Amino acid sequence: MLKTHRRTNMKRQLLIAFAVFIFAAGPVFAGHSLAGNEGTDDASSVSLSASAENIVAGESVRLTFSLKDKDGKPLQNLAIMHDRILHVIIISSDFAFFSHIHPEDFATITDSMKKDARFSVDYVFPKAGRFLIALDYAVGERAYSKRLFVSVSGKEQLGKISKDLTRTKQFGSYSVTLKSEPDRIVNGKPVKLIYEIGQDGRPVADIEPYLSAAMHIAVVQANLDSFIHAHGDAPGMEDHSAHAGHGMASMGHIHGTVQKQYGPFIESTVVFPTKGLYQIFGEFKHHGQVVLTRFMVEVE
Repeated sequence: MLKTHRRTNMKRQLLIAFAVFIFAAGPVFAGHSLAGNEGTDDASSVSLSASAENIVAGESVRLTFSLKDKDGKPLQNLAIMHDRILHVIIISSDFAFFSHIHPEDFATITDSMKKDARFSVDYVFPKAGRFLIALDYAVGERAYSKRLFVSVSGKEQLGKISKDLTRTKQFGSYSVTLKSEPDRIVNGKPVKLIYEIGQDGRPVADIEPYLSAAMHIAVVQANLDSFIHAHGDAPGMEDHSAHAGHGMASMGHIHGTVQKQYGPFIESTVVFPTKGLYQIFGEFKHHGQVVLTRFMVEVE
């Protein structure tokens, strides 16, 4: 009985020590590669550690992303894609909250960060519930997209998705219309998204580049299973959009030229991977202000 009691105590102490280590290190969330990345040999991975054991709504938390190659070593040769080394897009499961942030927004990127392939952002999750964190980065001439999910605790919970297929909406002083060609959107087939932007009854023809694009577009399926980060451009320009799968990050404007101004029409071609309801977040910049648009489409 004494030996059994000692073994039980030892096991208990080991479990406590392990729990303390996990608490001190913060939770770790594994990232995975999305279908539709450029090529099938993407063995890179992303893990997320948080500065708090329990992420609580309304409290600032530091999110640190570690990028690894197929051998588990820090990912090297990261390239600047659309003016940033890592794009972090955070979306709530009810689509009420959207953020597009970058490590450069919080600190200067150092050689040590690049060597370790570790980058951080600070964020305050507004409500409790499930959030998608989508990451886009580039290695050399290739772009990759990853998805992570976090659960946030707190009293005030996220709501349910409200279906709204309205194609003309007002965002502040801007009137924005979203059209599609073809009008009937079918999964697996390219569809051109066409934005028409006006202000105070007049077309807006002096939209500024935002992160080296006319528009940044995030497409998310209602169940969060599919994510696409695409980019808008002037009509008739070479298409740099996301054309495949669950979230291929496009490489547009890594080395290309950017127009001084855009509008009132901005276009992007996207392939929706499966049928269902999708939310489309579009960001454009005008007079120094980034304007966020929100539309929903039904995909057959």
